[in-house]
Amino acid sequence: MNTGEPAHESRSDLFPEREEAEWRVLRIQKKLHRWAAADPGLRFDDLANLVYDPALLVVAWHRVRGNKGARTAGVDGVTPRGLPARQPEPPPQSQRTGVFRVTAAAPQRR
Repeated sequence: MNTGEPAHESRSDLFPEREEAEWRVLRIQKKLHRWAAADPGLRFDDLANLVYDPALLVVAWHRVRGNKGARTAGVDGVTPRGLPARQPEPPPQSQRTGVFRVTAAAPQRR
């Protein structure tokens, strides 16, 4: 899906600063909203590219680190606030080109 965002040349410019990332994510959200409003039957088949967008990763990371649940450890015993305050790592190319299937989660015991 081409949202008009520029391609990145090197790792140093891969992840934008927080303010620029939030601005870029807002632009992407507005563009997707316009497309969906113009054509209610439109399917967004290539949303995986948006998930891997560096600006979206930066915004998501800051939201996760800043929310109330950031004080609670996950299944690995690590809290988001316990991790170093660095930019997120881009996912490996193998994950970006894979075929993803949605399956029902197994029931969990309580």
